[in-house]
Amino acid sequence: MTLSRPERIDLLLTRQQRLGREPQAREQLESLGAIERVVIDTTIAMLSPGQKFALLWSMQVGEQLVAGVQIKERDGTVTNLMPPAEVLEYLTDHKRMSYSADTGAWLSAEIFIAGPTRYKTNYSTGTVADWMPEVSADDLTAEFAAYPRPDAEIPDWARSQMEWAARKTG
Repeated sequence: MTLSRPERIDLLLTRQQRLGREPQAREQLESLGAIERVVIDTTIAMLSPGQKFALLWSMQVGEQLVAGVQIKERDGTVTNLMPPAEVLEYLTDHKRMSYSADTGAWLSAEIFIAGPTRYKTNYSTGTVADWMPEVSADDLTAEFAAYPRPDAEIPDWARSQMEWAARKTG
């Protein structure tokens, strides 16, 4: 199941837009497993009777944070929703906590949810799905400054984009 750009565009939420809201206290979770559990449970709570499958996706590169929830109906139609702010904040915590100096931090996440114990996670340090928003060279530069990684771990597409932008402005 993939999103087309028109379906996805109104699900975008930037960090700048999130900063305008009143911060709410939330529990600070100490492990990646605890974060995933809350994120999955919160997403499942968004489901209505008859809805059996949800895809929670997030792309976090530099200052850009976008996310959405796709819910597949029994008749095959797809409903697109915004995840609660709490989910976005926990995914940001997950990225920070899972950072490794050897591989960097994940750029995109897809969590396929079929039930409280039936889910599959995919956190990618090297790819962003083509249906997700485009990533700017500025966001890539900010990403690798915030979450450094060895040169060999910078994806070729990201390196090419940053080099092209540098040639264009230089």
